[in-house]
Amino acid sequence: MRLVRRKADSNEFGIVVTSMLDINFLLIMFFIMTAHFQRETSAMLNLPQEQGEKETQPDEAGLVINVRANGEIVVSGIVIDLAELRRRVDAQVANLAAGDAKSLKLMVRADRDARSADLNRVVSLLHEQGVGTIRIATEIPI
Repeated sequence: MRLVRRKADSNEFGIVVTSMLDINFLLIMFFIMTAHFQRETSAMLNLPQEQGEKETQPDEAGLVINVRANGEIVVSGIVIDLAELRRRVDAQVANLAAGDAKSLKLMVRADRDARSADLNRVVSLLHEQGVGTIRIATEIPI
């Protein structure tokens, strides 16, 4: 912040807030973009209602896998098959510094009306890939 004198003979100081406005604008853009990315990873699903964990600091999921009621697998808004899911998990493992699938954390969001066989196929594939942490998303009951 820079203080400037308004007049040479006056004792009043003015505050230049231009840089503060720039920072506020950048923060607003950041929150708008993160909200947009959150919508991209989350398909509209009717999640099961369970209490879930009471963790204060939830782990960040690397890849969000959505299983719709009709059995479709959706990742980042794109409907994919199990072979493509296997390729994406392999790519996530390759991006890790250690290259170890055990340290990979994934989020699976399954619709409440989805068949358990569809969810089991996805979880079995992730287990075969050696994924360490699989979180199942739920809604907190009212």
